[in-house]
Amino acid sequence: MQDYITSVVKNIISKKRNTTNLTIILPSKRAGVFVKQAYKKNLESFTFLPNIISIEDFIEQISKIQKIDNITVLFEFYKIYIENTPKTKIESFEIFSNWATTLIQDFNEIDRFLIDPKYIFSYIKDINRIEKWFTKKNPETTLTKNHLSFFDYVQVYYVKLYEHLIKLKKGYQGLQYREAEKNIDNYITENRTNEIIFVGFNALNKSEEIILKKLLDNNIAEIYFDIDEFYITEKIAAANFITKYKTDWKYFQKKAFKTVSKEFQKAKNIEVIGVPKNVSQIKHVGSILQKKIAKTDYDNTAIVLANESLLSTMLNSLPKEIKSANITMGYALKNIVLSDFFSLLFKLHLNKIKIGKNKTFYYKDVIALLKHNSLPLKTNKKIIQKLLNNNYILITKNELLQLVDNQDTNETEIIHLLFKDWKDSSETINTCIQVLEKLIQTTKISLETEYQNRFLSLFQQLSNLNQEYNCIKTLESLIQIYKQLLSTETLAFKGEALSGLQIMGMLETRVLDFETIIITSVNEGFLPGGKTNNSFIPFDVKQEVGLPTYHEKDSIFSYHFYHLLQRAKIVYLLYNTETDDFGSGEQSRFITQLEVLQNKLPKHTIIKTIVTPKVNTEEQVLKKIEKTEKILATLKEQAIKGFSPTVLTNYIYNPIAFYKQKVLKIHQLNEIEETIAANTLGTVIHRTLEIFYKPYKGKIVEEKDISEMKKNTTITVKNVFLEEFKNGDLTKGKNRLIFEITKQFITNFLNQELQQIKNGKQIKIIDIEVDLKTTINIEGIDFPITLKGQADRIDEIDGVLRIIDYKTGLVKQTDLNIKNWEEITTEHKNHKIFQVLLYAYMYAKIEGITFDNKKIESGVISFKNLKTGFMRVNKTIIKEEEIQKFEKELKNLILEIFNPKVPFIENENLPY
Repeated sequence: MQDYITSVVKNIISKKRNTTNLTIILPSKRAGVFVKQAYKKNLESFTFLPNIISIEDFIEQISKIQKIDNITVLFEFYKIYIENTPKTKIESFEIFSNWATTLIQDFNEIDRFLIDPKYIFSYIKDINRIEKWFTKKNPETTLTKNHLSFFDYVQVYYVKLYEHLIKLKKGYQGLQYREAEKNIDNYITENRTNEIIFVGFNALNKSEEIILKKLLDNNIAEIYFDIDEFYITEKIAAANFITKYKTDWKYFQKKAFKTVSKEFQKAKNIEVIGVPKNVSQIKHVGSILQKKIAKTDYDNTAIVLANESLLSTMLNSLPKEIKSANITMGYALKNIVLSDFFSLLFKLHLNKIKIGKNKTFYYKDVIALLKHNSLPLKTNKKIIQKLLNNNYILITKNELLQLVDNQDTNETEIIHLLFKDWKDSSETINTCIQVLEKLIQTTKISLETEYQNRFLSLFQQLSNLNQEYNCIKTLESLIQIYKQLLSTETLAFKGEALSGLQIMGMLETRVLDFETIIITSVNEGFLPGGKTNNSFIPFDVKQEVGLPTYHEKDSIFSYHFYHLLQRAKIVYLLYNTETDDFGSGEQSRFITQLEVLQNKLPKHTIIKTIVTPKVNTEEQVLKKIEKTEKILATLKEQAIKGFSPTVLTNYIYNPIAFYKQKVLKIHQLNEIEETIAANTLGTVIHRTLEIFYKPYKGKIVEEKDISEMKKNTTITVKNVFLEEFKNGDLTKGKNRLIFEITKQFITNFLNQELQQIKNGKQIKIIDIEVDLKTTINIEGIDFPITLKGQADRIDEIDGVLRIIDYKTGLVKQTDLNIKNWEEITTEHKNHKIFQVLLYAYMYAKIEGITFDNKKIESGVISFKNLKTGFMRVNKTIIKEEEIQKFEKELKNLILEIFNPKVPFIENENLPY
């Protein structure tokens, strides 16, 4: 395949020009590498290469203005803003930067298209005044006044900023273009002997157009366009700009128009592929590379990402067969994981300022930062675990440093840097630089080091800007500038541009040709881009004065798209079929246009397919764990230590959960309680009642005892909460509400006890929070099984022994009724019955009593259903025959647990 660059270079060489005075100007620096390569391949004898530069470099030469980045312009603009704004209206740099960034973009466009600033700003101001006049019946507000006065100052800002930058001989791109247009006549006079060739241009701004026309008309330049005849004859938007130049420029009335090709109509295989989700698109690209493209063709294959944020996913999805890939698009810093790390660090300190309480950090911010992948510290898990164990909701730097393992000095220093107090923005930036330097010392992965070094240069840039301009006064201002830098700055990858698979964005494809093209995200909103208008200049004003709108941008996208296809032989166009919140998921209009034009392109083969994910139709297989000798040995150890009612009901609920807990010994991680959890509330109620009733063990409780308990309810509940809800705040919010509810639960319970005593009931406390432990022998198991548990309260009323379990949740009498005893160990809904009967069973064995010679009740007191009082199993005294039925089912359950032929099988009917 002879690409466009090769054909142009051959044409230039054939004219035997003097390369000493020859300059080739290209749309991008990258294209220059390919032009040089084409020269090397096609030169027949030794000679000097011509000067090969980009249009930006050429404009800088003519304008004699050094280009500066937008962030530096922003700082320079703030100087001008302060000097030319009344003191009462001056805003902080943070607020200023929000609107000034957009205004600089508008200044840039105004200059690139040589718009009279006085005219356009007056025009906008007049429109606003007319709108105000038409709506005069509405009262004037501060907002409308500020809006109008803003445009009174904009023209002043523009003029003063322009003059200021000219004195510095520095400027944004638009300023360079305006100055270049002013200087072009002098440049022509001074460079009559030079020859200039423009190659591969399409959409020119007004400055470029005037400069090129003057150079062409003075016969010191010529231009090679790259357009296909088909685009012109079919009036496709891709040809809009070049057709206009061909028609309007006087130069082409005398000179030949170079170059119009007929490459697009040659045979092409185009496959249009709809794929749901962005990640699936990228995975499918990997499949195409692996299955449809020969390894020898990778050097002439390009992957073009219309959505450049997918670069990271693309790099992770490349097949192993691809040994080299050249990335010619910058990787946005905002997409690098390290950017999130610093966002979390800023959030940590910003929230500390908002909390403003003894310089404390919020635990969620601390944990999020310590867990981040960019912070590979060995002590992270230990620190987090200590935070959880102590239930720190707010923690100071000193408290945090006490949790650090001081054995690793480097890690201690990093932790100290992360959580040190920031006095001002300069210290903040310097701290970030120090953190990065520490991380670079400890990181062993080269790519991570590359990321860290790039962020290091970013913060050094911020430091230099802050030292020079001293505008960043607050953390909020720093965060604002940091975000702006992230959105504009990129990480440049280094690679061999002339070999390997090419991965690029749309702009990087200018002038280049490949035999195989794979384009992703060929959707509306990406190709072409959306109708976003981040500008203070209204759409109709742009049309009036000749500034580009989305119409012109659509034509530019159209040119890039069709140019990619122009000389390609194999094309894959992938688009996302998934509809998002805004209803997109629509294929690009360029795909639709190809389909409409297909009858005029008989040599093209266009195939359209939709890739759908494979649906797993296999029947869901329940998890199953066979019982090995090792598992049975572990179960035996657990049985000798003791099975509690909770453990056994856990088996009933789901054998796999039982296996994880008792065999694998996997336990749920602790979490910090910012709001009092239900289990903490339950613990507080149990502990409070234990404190109240423990002194009366073996005694009869009297009215005065209950009255004394009621007096001490508030202080006792508070003290227990302070023990159980460590470092928690009970004074406000939900926690205060839960604290009051807990007191009310205790008070209601004590009132019920008091009423029973007044009604003549004699309550004798047998024991409180009783540890029960006994063993049983089961036929078929050659060792005794230990059963253990803790009954909340055992008392005696009117000769009836009651075994009581407190429940802070809602329990109804129906939850304690059972008819079919076989279901007590097979249905989880009966777990409350199982629990209280097991307590009764153990207590009877320990005390050596039977249910025939002693009246025993076992049941629940529900604090959310106190009016029902003590709820007994089946509303009656337990009979000996009932406990025997229970014992039988209990033994069957344990036999099943130890049966090597019965695996642990996941419960397919889990209630939750």
